[in-house]
Amino acid sequence: MKERVVLFSDAIIAIILTIMVLELPIKYAANGALNYASLFRAIGIYFISFCFVASVWFQMAYAFNAIEKVKNKILVVYMLLLFLLSLVPSSTRLLIEDTTQETLLIYGILTLIVTFTARRMVVSLTKQAIQDSESQKRRVDELNRQDMFSLISRLVLLVIGWYLVEPVLIIYLILPILAFMQNVADREEDNFVETLTPEQRSMYFEDRGGDLRTAAKRYSQLLRESLKDGDNKNRWSALMDEWDKRVNQELSTKEQQLNQVTDAKEKAKLTFEVAQLKKQQQSIGMQRQRYQQRTARVRNQQK
Repeated sequence: MKERVVLFSDAIIAIILTIMVLELPIKYAANGALNYASLFRAIGIYFISFCFVASVWFQMAYAFNAIEKVKNKILVVYMLLLFLLSLVPSSTRLLIEDTTQETLLIYGILTLIVTFTARRMVVSLTKQAIQDSESQKRRVDELNRQDMFSLISRLVLLVIGWYLVEPVLIIYLILPILAFMQNVADREEDNFVETLTPEQRSMYFEDRGGDLRTAAKRYSQLLRESLKDGDNKNRWSALMDEWDKRVNQELSTKEQQLNQVTDAKEKAKLTFEVAQLKKQQQSIGMQRQRYQQRTARVRNQQK
């Protein structure tokens, strides 16, 4: 059933994009010459809608790929989403033919509703796909934060667009491109997290937030690696190096405390913690060795 739903939606979206390009109005000047300014403007607005529809398609395709079965509730909401998405060509034509406050408002409200519906669907599909409760909560909370930011930004655009039509048109072009890049980064990160052990995942997500500079660096790294063919070797090695560094620092601190403590109960506690940290060191070494062996086997198979 899932395959049929995906194929049906792909066909609908392909038709939507085709209708949009077929409805591009071509205007001529009084002397019969082609109005190039009007043509380029129409293509620009069409490109905005194309990016928006493509971004929604990418989100849905990735979310559906993670599940095995389509629930009835999801199917009903998805049909509603496709209906709303099918209205985009008409609103795009209105915006092309007469770019005013009213037409921009209509376009903005429609894209807001489509975006909200699509994002809520992604959250529902993510809940269905992730079985681990801790991982599910972490991912859903992150999606909810992204959705709140998207909703607020689009509401603000509706207000600003009433006064500044042209600048908001440019922003409407940027938003789906940013959404597409965010989806690509999320997909790359999910693929990377699946290769980690539970301990590595805990450490990765513990440091994942950080400040804005750290988050921006992680985001740009994910985007760069998504454009490459590979197995996340650099990021995995960086994670292991950071983990090894942290364990060594903590082990050094605990050993110093152990040498200075006199209380028997506290000494037993520190002894246990030191033993656990040494086990982590051994685990890191073993994982590095297994990873190197696996990489060597892959290289030999490729020769």
